[in-house]
Amino acid sequence: MTRSDPTFLKYAKKQYKVWKRSYKKRNTKHSDKVKEINEIFNLKDTNELATKSVPGFWAGDIDNPKPRFIVISLNPGRKYKDAHGLSHDEKKSAKENAKGWSTYKKKRRDWFNRPNFQDSMYWKRIYKFIGIGMDGKRPTKKMDGDYVSENILNLNLFPYASKSATKFGKKRFSVKQLKIIIEHLDLLFGLIEKKQPDYCFFNGKVWETLLIEQKLFSIKGKKDFKKIFSKNAFHVYGLKKNKTAYIVFNRFLIQGVSGEGVNNNDLTKIIPKKIKKHS
Repeated sequence: MTRSDPTFLKYAKKQYKVWKRSYKKRNTKHSDKVKEINEIFNLKDTNELATKSVPGFWAGDIDNPKPRFIVISLNPGRKYKDAHGLSHDEKKSAKENAKGWSTYKKKRRDWFNRPNFQDSMYWKRIYKFIGIGMDGKRPTKKMDGDYVSENILNLNLFPYASKSATKFGKKRFSVKQLKIIIEHLDLLFGLIEKKQPDYCFFNGKVWETLLIEQKLFSIKGKKDFKKIFSKNAFHVYGLKKNKTAYIVFNRFLIQGVSGEGVNNNDLTKIIPKKIKKHS
């Protein structure tokens, strides 16, 4: 990452080209970069970042000048354990994505309209929380992919997929690890400030560590996050800056619901009400 390439989208395009060349010429430049991250963070087994699959910098319409909601996760989820090989579905996806940057952007834009989007438990929770809770949509059996595409932009701290992310549930990171994290954070916050969404949600324990405990929050101002909801070990923090409400969940919403007693009423009524009150 270099100072001459400071924006999220430019960086994504540059790294996409690295992946594309590696895929077409069968070189190891892309996989070597991901392997280095795996080594620095000691990521193994299901936590290991996939070294060959297409990087997923975002899902949704990256060209939308002002999405109402931005959701930031750690990295894309992956069904398969082996980080160094590709499944049949991933091979098919890689072949399509390797056609060029415009095809890649289109596939990322259309991500919420894929048939298997409806099978995502993660997005079912996000949809209940944002669509029904924050925006007042009527509950339906199917998620409205068009609504999600028009209103929600999903970003990732790391664009490389893994099956689980338990290694990032720690309290502190080393200097070498933080160097990589901060470089990626800088790009994310730059994009958020440019988009100015109404709400920006950070989803997962890693964000409590980085933004709350280590205070790696680059938006100008001295205010700290305040805890606005708590149930068992599930906490929600909020901070309002420059017309955007920054909200941190210390658990992935699916984990909060299943592991901390957070029910649908919390998800669609109580937590959204607390957020709106404090923003």
